[in-house]
Amino acid sequence: MSFIGCSNQPDKLEIKEMPADFNFSLIYGTYGKQKIDTFNDTIVKDLVEDGTIEVNIAFSEEEMEQTYHEMMNINIMDDSKFTVREEEVCDTEPPSYTIWNIQMDGKTNSFYTQSYCDGYPEDVLKLLKLADHIHSILSNKEEYKELPDSNGYYE
Repeated sequence: MSFIGCSNQPDKLEIKEMPADFNFSLIYGTYGKQKIDTFNDTIVKDLVEDGTIEVNIAFSEEEMEQTYHEMMNINIMDDSKFTVREEEVCDTEPPSYTIWNIQMDGKTNSFYTQSYCDGYPEDVLKLLKLADHIHSILSNKEEYKELPDSNGYYE
């Protein structure tokens, strides 16, 4: 006896193997002073009152795979999902934003996000969560932990 049924769960996006040319850069944070750049294996940490520091820190193959899968889960190469609508954006002081530059399969996608007046659209929230995830990977690396702490804060 066999049973045929339907699942109520939506199909998950099928994620292929990470392309050899996969890289990204992410500029983020207050004044956009922090940066993670896997093209050049560099990061920039904002030390606030003490300026910034740039060092070479590479993501491992496993960290790149993990990040690639997270990006594919939100379909990050569909830039129409992340278009900023000027009427929804608020000027904040100090300004905070993210600038993304992603390369894979011979294609490059670039876009940015910033503060929204009436809450963030769902797709932008996914990007912010992804940026936090990527920063978390970085902040757990020993080389990053050895960098000076930030001095001061932004008001």
